[in-house]
Order: sequence, then C-alpha cells, then structure tokens
Amino acid sequence: MTNSLLKVVFILPFLLGNGSFFFAQSSTWITYNDLNSGLPNNAVHCITHDQLNNIWIGTDNGLASFDGENWVVYNSSNSPLQENYIRALAIDTNNALWVGTTIHGLYRYDGQSWVNFTTLNSNIPDNFIRTITIDSLNRKWIGTSDGLALFDDLTWTIWNTQSSNLLSNNITSIAIDAQDKKYISSINGGLVYLSNTQLEIYTILNANLPDNSVISIQIDETDKPWFASTAQGLFTDTGNQTWLSFNISNSQIQTNSLTCFRIDTLQNFIIGTLQNGLVIRTNNSDWINFTVENSEISDNYIFSIDVDDENNVWIGTQTGGLVRLQMNQAWIDELTQNNHIQIYPNPSQSNTSIHITNVSSEAMVYLYQPNGKQLNTPLRHLDHDRYLLPEIVDGIYFLHVFENGIRYISKLVIHQ
Repeated sequence: MTNSLLKVVFILPFLLGNGSFFFAQSSTWITYNDLNSGLPNNAVHCITHDQLNNIWIGTDNGLASFDGENWVVYNSSNSPLQENYIRALAIDTNNALWVGTTIHGLYRYDGQSWVNFTTLNSNIPDNFIRTITIDSLNRKWIGTSDGLALFDDLTWTIWNTQSSNLLSNNITSIAIDAQDKKYISSINGGLVYLSNTQLEIYTILNANLPDNSVISIQIDETDKPWFASTAQGLFTDTGNQTWLSFNISNSQIQTNSLTCFRIDTLQNFIIGTLQNGLVIRTNNSDWINFTVENSEISDNYIFSIDVDDENNVWIGTQTGGLVRLQMNQAWIDELTQNNHIQIYPNPSQSNTSIHITNVSSEAMVYLYQPNGKQLNTPLRHLDHDRYLLPEIVDGIYFLHVFENGIRYISKLVIHQ
C-alpha cells in the first residue's frame, strides 16, 4: 500500500433507534457460544484440529469436539477427565489427542481410551500444562509451569532451572523448524534455542531481545521463527543478536500486548491481543484490526487461535465463545486495496483541523484509542474536507471514516 489507510468492507449496517449501528451476521464470521451451540463454556483457552479436520476446543468447562455439525463434550462427569480446565491441545501423528489441564496433568485420548500422566505416576515436572507440540518423530514436547519435558512414549527428559541453564520454568510455547531446531519461550526467561542437546538462551541483557516474555511462536514458510510478546509486540530473529520488531511505534498494530499467534497457508499472520481483538498482518504486509466495535468478532480478549485444513481461522475468546472466520485471498485483497482517501497533516496537533480528502459531507468520522475505545462524538465537519480534532492528549489514535457502508481506518499521531 502507498498509504496507511485500510478499507474494511461490511454488510450495510442498519441504524438502531439508539443511534448505534447493527451489522447483519454474514457467513464470513460465525460465533458459537454456550447458548447457540454445544460449546460447554464461553472461555476458549485452546483450539486444534485433527487429521479429519474435526475441531477440538478446550474451555473452562471441559473439552469439546466439533465436526461442523455435531458437538461432543468431554468433562469430569462423563469421561476420565478429572477436571474441566483445559489449557493445551495437540494432535500426534497417530491422530491421538493430547490434552493439558491445570491440576491433573496430561491426558492422551485415542478415540477409545484415555491415559493420564501426572507427577504421581510419571516424570512430568508439573501438572499445570501450558503448551504441547509434536515433532516429526511423534515425540511430545510439553511446556509446564515447572519446566520443559520431552516424552517419547517411554521415557521423559526434563529441563528446568535446577537441571539446566533455563532462566524460567514457566514454559509458554514450543515451535520446531524444518531442521528440527526447537524454539522455546517462557515468562520472564527469554528465548531458548535447542539444537540436539545444546541450549542457547537469549534475553534482553545478553542479546537485546525485545521482551523476556513471549507467549507464542510460529515458523514461517522461509523457516524463520516469529515471536508474539506479552508487552513488545511481534518480532523475529534476523541474526547476530538483532531483531526485527513490529509494535505500536513503528507499525499499524494497535497494541503491544499479544496473547496468541498463527500463520496460515497464505502466510497471513493472525494475532490475538489482550484487549484489542484480532490483528492480521497480511501476506502483502498490510495490517487489519478486528474488534467488537468494527466487526462481528464477539470479544476483544483473544485466548487462542487455530487455522484448519481449509484455512478457516478459529478464534477462542475470554467471554465470547468460539468464532470462525472464513478467509481467502480475494477477501483479504478486498479489505486492503488502496483507496482514494488521504488524511493530512499527520502527525497533527490537538484541537486543530485536519483534512480528509475525497469524502462526502455525509461521512461520519470517529477517533479511537489504541485499546479500541471510541472517543466521544463524531468529529465536527467544518467545511469542504476539514474536520476539527478534539482536545486530546498526545499519542497514537485511529481515525475511522464511515461512508456508504464502508469503514476506512488510518493511524493518526497527535503531538504538540
């Protein structure tokens, strides 16, 4: 794109009596919750899909599977699961499901029988399972709250702060590249690169790492690792202890507080945030942000993301249930095509006028904070293409222009 504007297209909204807009439900977005489906709870902490493209969902009230029509729920009252708080899911090469819980360890379910691994009957380091990844040899890499474990179905290998040079036992994510190199993240312990048995530790102090707390890791099509941080946005390793970062100061991402991350087959980066909904960095390096204010997503707090074999994006939220987003290249291109609107000056000053070109006088213009909160009433239209900015503090804002059922979004910087 040649400018910072994004065009987001919706079904034409209906104006309600209270002055708010209602967007009709479209097939692009579908929400499943505990009222309209078999989802057992609206807090969806983890999602994966099996070799038949069945969706598996971990919630605060048990485990569910969904084949597109039918739901099956597994919980402590109808299955060997001893608790209903599910925090990690993975499918192995035999299509068996591995389930991580908060206090009852790890479960394996092959469709018929269940096996439970805990600190009482195995060498797993802790019963709180944060993440599970399966490697090409069908070995299970398990991140717990008390260290990293490797399980080959017979033996356990453990890394923690007592037995290795790990700086944190709170393991959050594990990714494996095509050369079988492991990338391991933690809370407050930096990044760990594991090749064979050699551990390399990267932190803010020894390698200029942007953040010592990384919540999710993905490998792109060039075999490059990308890291979603809890406080410093998205970044990747460019070698020699240098990092390429995307954050609110240098990109259109609206928050640095990320919660989960996936890369789809089209190489779109799909990112969950703490309070700012879903962010997509497209394969054309454009940015799109979907929130409850500008889309049909049901919650701005995103817990989990999965991309199935048909490139559908499944989004787990804190209170809004499970959301399916159907994405394809044509849809992405339509969202991010160049448009004719220009905004200047940018940066601008508080309580002054800005120009928004090629917009009719009927257009509605709003300012949003990076957290998705709308500021007051629409901007006052002065004359021609001039609009008056309110008295606001310096910082980054997002200008939303509504015209003919289309929303145009642009970053606007305010400073004195």
